[in-house]
Amino acid sequence: MDFKTIFKKQILVARVYRIPVRIDYRWFIVFAMSVALIAANVRKYPLQLGTLRIPPTGDFLAWTLGIVTTLALFLSVFGHELSHALMGRTEGIEIEEIVLHPFGGLARLKTQPENPKAEFRIAVAGPAASFLFSLIAFGGMLVTATLRFNFGTAFFFFIGAGNLLLAVFNLFPGYPLDGGRVLRAIIWKRSGNIREATRIAGFCGQLMSLVLIAFGIYMAVAPTFRAYFMGLWSVLVGVFLLGAATSVVRSAREPATVADAMSPPVSLEPDLPISNFIDQVLPMHRHASFPVAQNRRLLGILSLEDLKKIPRERWRNLRVRDTMRTVSSQLFVPQNATLESVNQLIEQNGVGAVAVVDQSGQLVGFLRRGRLRSK
Repeated sequence: MDFKTIFKKQILVARVYRIPVRIDYRWFIVFAMSVALIAANVRKYPLQLGTLRIPPTGDFLAWTLGIVTTLALFLSVFGHELSHALMGRTEGIEIEEIVLHPFGGLARLKTQPENPKAEFRIAVAGPAASFLFSLIAFGGMLVTATLRFNFGTAFFFFIGAGNLLLAVFNLFPGYPLDGGRVLRAIIWKRSGNIREATRIAGFCGQLMSLVLIAFGIYMAVAPTFRAYFMGLWSVLVGVFLLGAATSVVRSAREPATVADAMSPPVSLEPDLPISNFIDQVLPMHRHASFPVAQNRRLLGILSLEDLKKIPRERWRNLRVRDTMRTVSSQLFVPQNATLESVNQLIEQNGVGAVAVVDQSGQLVGFLRRGRLRSK
């Protein structure tokens, strides 16, 4: 893998439980800002924690605290997203990747949850992990305070407060936040319509984003606050969430999963002579690829590009099974796979299409490149 492939808006930094972990390049800007903000505060002002007062510290300790605290906070965000991913795996969902971006993280699932209960459990796993990290950190703060280890006390306070804020904020009922996914699960269970539930949860996310933007502007200009940095941060988070929520609402009007976009399969029998395929099937169905199945069991995909590579004089002696690409994980997807995850597969598998199978492995549809409309 060359440098250009690795550094393409995101950097692949690790694989955890075989899940790729990537960092958005803008993350480094936020990392530097966080380090500077923490260092500036503990260097100039005392930290008052109830009856405990931690005096300002020197430059070296201030910058050290800023670096290790920021690293721990982003590891906490990773732990939050890893909890989503591992819970998704227990529900039988393959995880595409985990991405850490400037405003948090994202565990990208290859397929949609099959039912509201699975959606609910995956959604609450992240905040539950953040609450647990917060409790552990506050416990560490109490221990280090007893030992009068001021550096450790400040460190654990920031980690505990940061994780508590992350958990509470993510439970706000607006998609794509975890609370919005919980709301979607509830509406989905009551209505039985995941697309309508997604639209409503996304609309709530839009409203919440506008509130964040308005609150940030108020914090920046109101005489009682004049909190320029926090106000700007609130506005940026609001704008980011507004874009994500708007995309969710828009996608609810379009095909979201393979089942929404697939076509009925025009399948070929494996023993069909190629000459019969050319003379009888191809004139009726002008496609570049066809699924090959027997008793609805997928065996492979026949591609016209592959057939063209074989001399025409040999066609009369060949059958479909002789020229098809035999079935592999690159050639089929389940019905609940997201179009976003399937897009890359179709571009890379060499046939420009995928077969769609149900839970029992039977062929139920076919999806070609031209049918992908997910944004």
